Formats: sequence, structure tokens, C-alpha cells
Amino acid sequence: MAQMGQQQTTQSGMSGQGVSLSERELLQIALNEAKLTAAAVNTFALESSSDTLRRDYLTILGDVHNQEKQIYDLMQQKGYYNVKNASPQDIAQVQSKFSQGQ
Repeated sequence: MAQMGQQQTTQSGMSGQGVSLSERELLQIALNEAKLTAAAVNTFALESSSDTLRRDYLTILGDVHNQEKQIYDLMQQKGYYNVKNASPQDIAQVQSKFSQGQ
């Protein structure tokens, strides 16, 4: 039996040929789609001429951000999304880079 991270999901296309995606790939697709949705809803909120509609979009945006966070947390829990803490030297380099640009 395959481990959770190595499970494969097969999706059949119109041609009848299957495409095999791992759990990690499916979660990455879900995260990317949530990011795109958040960007679109943010634009809708910014460009809304109705205050009521803007508030509704901002509520939806909050929901999308919560979904993104749940997907991100699941990916991190499964070891699919590893984040390295920056060292003091890394932070100093970035600070220096941005302070030179001002």
C-alpha cells in the first residue's frame, strides 16, 4: 500500500488517456487556484463602485484566504511545503539590498 504522500490519483481526459497526479501535485494545484481566486476577488473589491458589494467581496476574500491557509498548513504538515527560517545574515543582506534602492 502506498504512503499518503505517494498516492496517485488518475483523472481521465477526453482522449481516454489517464493523467496520474500525486497528492502533493493536487494540493499544489489547489493552492495555486486559491491564490488566483484571491487575486481576482481582491481586484473585484478594489474596483467595486458599491460599498455593499465591496464588503461582500472582502468577506469572500477573507474566506479564500482562510482556505489558502488551510491548504498551506496541510502541505506543510505533510512535508510538501518546507519553509526555511532566515538567518540574521540573510535578513541583513535583504535589508541592505532594499535600503540601497531608496
